[in-house]
Parts: sequence; structure tokens; C-alpha cells
Amino acid sequence: MLVQNKGNYSYEANGLTLVPGTNKVNDKEFEKFLSHPLMAHLDKQGEFVYEGEQSKSSAKELIAMIEDAYDVDMLEALKAEESRTTVLDAIDKRIEELKNPEK
Repeated sequence: MLVQNKGNYSYEANGLTLVPGTNKVNDKEFEKFLSHPLMAHLDKQGEFVYEGEQSKSSAKELIAMIEDAYDVDMLEALKAEESRTTVLDAIDKRIEELKNPEK
């Protein structure tokens, strides 16, 4: 699952670290992460954005997460799983921005 850390800090709890921006994490590890009282509090304040268990992110929500991603490998993995054209275009654009920041 994708989790966007909207804060300016990395957060670590129960063996999982979320860096600022978008992170790809295991669902069960994220559940453990949120079981920590501080992380649960930050989640209630809106510090983390993620898709719910039953829902898939809309293209608009996913594109916002992609634009906040800094991990090219994660973006490449996401690209292999995605079929929506607008999302694929956003992934390609973000990868290009990360690999060629001067442009």
C-alpha cells in the first residue's frame, strides 16, 4: 500500500519508518505502525494519507501521492502494477523529474 507522510519528519514505530513523502509499505506492518499511540494520534490529525482496506485510491489521489514521491524504485514498482493512463503518465513525469532535476 502507499502511505503519504505529509509531515516534515521521518516517523518510526514498531519496526517501520515512514520518510516524508510517499512510501510503499506492507499493510500489516502499517497496521502495527498505527497501533503505536503517537502514530495513531498523528494519523487522526491527518499526518498520513493512505488508501483504506476496502478502497482503491482514485487516480487524482494517487497522482497527488506520486507527485510527493522521492523513491524511483518504488515508482517503477508502482508503474508495473498500474493500468490507468493518467497515473502512468504521472509516474513517468515524476521519474523524469527525479532523474533529471535540472529540467
